[in-house]
Amino acid sequence: MNYGDIEKQTFKTYLTFSTVLLIFLLAFFSVSSSVYRVNNIIYEEKEELNYSSIDKLKGTSIWLIDDTYFDSFYQENPTVEKISIKKELPTTLVVNIEISEKIAYIEDLRRSPSNRYILYKNLFTSEVNKNERLMFVTIGNGPLNKGFKEEIVTFVMTLKKYSVNTSNIELVYDGEVLKLTHFDTAINLGRPSDLARKAAVVGYYLAEGVCDGEIRIVYSENEAELTAITNCN
Repeated sequence: MNYGDIEKQTFKTYLTFSTVLLIFLLAFFSVSSSVYRVNNIIYEEKEELNYSSIDKLKGTSIWLIDDTYFDSFYQENPTVEKISIKKELPTTLVVNIEISEKIAYIEDLRRSPSNRYILYKNLFTSEVNKNERLMFVTIGNGPLNKGFKEEIVTFVMTLKKYSVNTSNIELVYDGEVLKLTHFDTAINLGRPSDLARKAAVVGYYLAEGVCDGEIRIVYSENEAELTAITNCN
């Protein structure tokens, strides 16, 4: 068999394989189009959420459903942080919904009447008039830096690594510096920036309970490290 015959034989084999594969795929998707469609959706109901966009997935091919199918649900439910799905073939879709954590209760005194809202971990805010045992933040003056809310989130998430009940913490921003009080401890955090690192220092002092008095957090000369200047009773 010469080289040309080998090429012809290889091409015929390829065509045969491709034809069989195509027939198989067409048959598979033909059956799947009627059998593998969502008719049962399982999720844990929460009163504050709107599930209409999820319920509309019934009748959709279970093979096609991915994260993009939940864009409307995220828009309708801004407190949702993450959705994960599990497909139980042929027709059941299990949806796990994670609500974003509530981080702080904020009162903005720069307007009258004051604006009161809850800040969520995903940076969504919801206006409320009652604190739900969250860290209390008061904004007395401004303007605020663009990343102020992100800094508050990172501050709280870092503090949660320590044995500290954040609901006992109050933060006050006067337009220049951020000051913290926790029972008999007062801490000057300086500008509301780099709060994740500052929270590590705060977490140590509050968790250990080693200072009833005043603490000021400052940077080292090269700003590579943070130092706590204490005036403890």
